[in-house]
This record gives sequence, C-alpha cells and structure tokens, in this order.
Amino acid sequence: MEKAKSGRSRSGPVTRANGDQTKEKILDAAEELFGDKTFDTVSLRDITHHAGVTLALASYHFGTKDNLFIAVVARRADILNRMRIERFHELDDAGATDVGAYLDAFVRPLLTQAIEGDAGWKSYVGLISKVAMTNRWNELVRDNFDETANMFVAKLRSLLPRHSEESLFRGFAFTLQLGLQVITQNQRVDSLSGGRYLGRDLEASYAKAIRFTTAGMLGLAD
Repeated sequence: MEKAKSGRSRSGPVTRANGDQTKEKILDAAEELFGDKTFDTVSLRDITHHAGVTLALASYHFGTKDNLFIAVVARRADILNRMRIERFHELDDAGATDVGAYLDAFVRPLLTQAIEGDAGWKSYVGLISKVAMTNRWNELVRDNFDETANMFVAKLRSLLPRHSEESLFRGFAFTLQLGLQVITQNQRVDSLSGGRYLGRDLEASYAKAIRFTTAGMLGLAD
C-alpha cells in the first residue's frame, strides 16, 4: 500500500511538469510563427510541427488557434504591465512632474525588451505591433493593456489640467502608435534620408520619438 501510494505521489508532479513544459513549447512556437508571419497565415498544425508536439496536445491545452493566440499575447503582456507599473510608482514616489518621463515609462519597457530580450521577446514585439496597429484585435488589446494605460492617462490628466479628455486620450494613442513604429524598426526614414539615418538605430530613433510625442502632448492644451 505504501509503495503504491508513494508511486502515485511521484507521478503526479512529473505529469504536471511535463504538461507545463509542453504548454510552454507550444506557446514559444506560436509566438515565433505569429511574430514572423500573421495570424491568418499560420495554422495550428504549423505551430505543433514547429514545437515538435502533436496536434492533439495543442487542442488539449488551448482548444483553438484563437485561444492559443490570446494566451501568447497575454503571457508577456503581464510582464510588460508589471514593468510599466513599477516605473510609474518610481516616478510618483520621486514626485516627478515631467510628462515625457511618464510617456517614456509606458513605452520604454517594450523597447528594452526589443533590444535586450531573448528571441522570444523579439518575436513578441513583431506580434504585438500587428495586434496593436489593427482594429481586428481591439478587444484583446483592451483586455491586456487598457487598465495600465488608463492609469497613465489619469496621471497625465493631473499633470495637464488644461487638456481636454479627448486631447489626453488621442495624444496618448498617438504616442503608442509612434512608439510601435520605432520599436519595430520601420524603415521609412532609411529611404527618405538616403540611408543616412536608419530605423534599426533604435536608441537614436526612440529618443527623438519621445521628444516629439512629449512636445505634441503639451501642444494639445485647449
């Protein structure tokens, strides 16, 4: 009896651990493929083949491709939100009143991960730019990012009392859109400048973008 009992206790954690590892493998493979391609051009079979698991396992863990996509977005969204909130509180505790510092606190975590993160983060940057720059995934963006974003908008409201609510929301949305263009290394500046300035020069491009969006936000006073 004792042996049977201990055998069951050993097999349980191993099964759960294997299940967690399989789930992560599927998420990693999906993240890479969705980041490199698009939701519509990647099949669940493509993902399981890339992950080296069966289609049945993907169906067991996630059910559908839509559910898997939602899980991929949510996994790193939690990390980004924690980074943003931590920086927000650091600025608040220091009594910061610089609008640009708060805009930077929201956008920079994604830039940091794009530069310093592993291959998974680089895939996620490509994925999240596709998600955020189209209306198709508005609900997914709202569920994962709006709570933190609205915390920053509320802070901007206290720093910019002469701004209307519309100006604050539109200005913040413009900041996010430009930030994503920079972080995904949009190459329009390459062709415009004849190659003298490059989209892949992220730090230089980002520094200009934050100055630009800060001035733009301040310029929206009513």
